[in-house]
Amino acid sequence: MEEQQHIIETFAEMAPRYEGLMNSELSRFWGFSYESFVGEFLEELHTSPTDIILDIATGTAFIPAYLMRHQKPFKQIIGLDLTFQMLQNAGRNIRADFKAKQLKLVCATAHEMPLKPSSIDRAICCLATHHMDADLLLDNIYISLKPGGIAHLADAGGSSKWKNGFIRSFIKSIAFIYFLFTENYSRAVAESAAIANIHTASEWAGIAEKKGFINIAIHEIKSKKFWAPNPITMKFEKPKE
Repeated sequence: MEEQQHIIETFAEMAPRYEGLMNSELSRFWGFSYESFVGEFLEELHTSPTDIILDIATGTAFIPAYLMRHQKPFKQIIGLDLTFQMLQNAGRNIRADFKAKQLKLVCATAHEMPLKPSSIDRAICCLATHHMDADLLLDNIYISLKPGGIAHLADAGGSSKWKNGFIRSFIKSIAFIYFLFTENYSRAVAESAAIANIHTASEWAGIAEKKGFINIAIHEIKSKKFWAPNPITMKFEKPKE
């Protein structure tokens, strides 16, 4: 609960400057702009007019706005986020005429999603899984997806070397110090704690398979910074009944 409070405090403070901050940090760590990374990630998502889409950790609704501008028509997108202040700032990305028609914003945690079973066609989670328990996240996504539904995830990928206790403690310490000096205490606590939730591609594949997903596809994107962990994009399918 204390860790979740740090996450809420962190993103509440970040909300007014979120897109600019993400653009700066992705450029610094990976060499990509925020919009170019999101665009490449969403290339695998081909919507249909009947699709109901869930965007987990939607933040300021950047991804819903991007889909509305660039994707084929879909029925609805539900933007779910733990931090109410992030959702309050979604208006700067979503045009007024889209809000009532296609977008529904929900303040809730990905660990307890208030959705009916088998109610969505696609689930998206971009750059947020490191703040979540992977088992709980995939459990909830699996339950929420319709048979044949697809999950699309993207985040930093971990290294097998991080399983070493000394190395992991060192990385957590570096993350804490970096964000303490560049941001604030809550961000430092949230990001250092998140190191434990960063998994390798093979670990993600194992978790997804254990949950019952099929057609598991994980793609590693080469970071333009040699010292930074490579981002990974993932695609899992719920079997058709």
